[in-house]
Amino acid sequence: MKKKTIFIFLTLAFGMTIDTASSAERSGLRGDPEAIADAVAMVETMGGQTIWHDLEAVHFVHEWDIANRADRYVENEILDMTGPRSFVTMESELYSRTRAYSPEHRYWSVTNGEFRYGEDEALANAMERAPYSIYRLARAIARDDRNLEVRYGTIADVSALPALEFIGPDAAPHGWIILNARKEPVIWATTQYVYTFGPLKRFGNLWVPNWATTSNGLVRYEMVSLTGSNKRPDLSLFAPPAEMSSDAD
Repeated sequence: MKKKTIFIFLTLAFGMTIDTASSAERSGLRGDPEAIADAVAMVETMGGQTIWHDLEAVHFVHEWDIANRADRYVENEILDMTGPRSFVTMESELYSRTRAYSPEHRYWSVTNGEFRYGEDEALANAMERAPYSIYRLARAIARDDRNLEVRYGTIADVSALPALEFIGPDAAPHGWIILNARKEPVIWATTQYVYTFGPLKRFGNLWVPNWATTSNGLVRYEMVSLTGSNKRPDLSLFAPPAEMSSDAD
C-alpha cells in the first residue's frame, strides 16, 4: 500500500512539473500581472483580441493641424504591423510629401518633387519607436507576444498617473500608455513623442482615438478613417521611386 501511494505521489508530482514547464514555455506576455491584465483590457476596449490578433496592416487617414503652418494637410499612412515599416503621403494645397521607412529601403522622402534619403539618425529613430506604435502594441498584446514585457511606471515630466510601460530588449521602457477607468488609452508616449488622446471612435471593427494632440497643444490630428487588413503589405510599397533613388545614389 505504501509503495502504491508513493508511486502515485511521484507520478502526480512529475506530471505537475511537466505541466508547469509547459505553461512557462507558453507564458506569452511578460511583466507585472496587473499591468498585463490592464493591457489586455485596453485591447478589448479597442475592438477585442481576435480582431487585433489577425491584423497584418492598418491604413489610416489623419487631418493634421500644426500651429505654425498656414495649411492643414491630409495624411494617409500604411503601417506594416508585422515589422517596422511605414508609408505615408501628406497633401495640401501648399504641400506634397511622400515618406517611407523600412529596414530594407532605409528612410526616404519626396517633398514637393524633391527626393532625398533621410539621415541615419532618422532611420534609427524610426526603427526605435516603430514597435511601440499603439497599433503595433495592441497587436502584440492580442497575440500574447512573449517578446513584450509590460509593467507599471510613470511618464517622466508628464503625469504622476501610473502608466503601462513597454520594455525593450535593452530592459528599458520605450513606450508608455496611460489608461482611464474604462481602460481606454488617454496618453501615449515613446522616447520621442507624447500625445494626449481624444475619446475612442469606431472605425469598422476597430475602436481608436478620434483625435490626438501633443502635450503642448501645438500639433493636433483628427482621425478621418482607419481600415485594418489581414494581408501584409507588399514590401515594394516601401521602396523609393527607382528613377529618383538611382539619381540620389
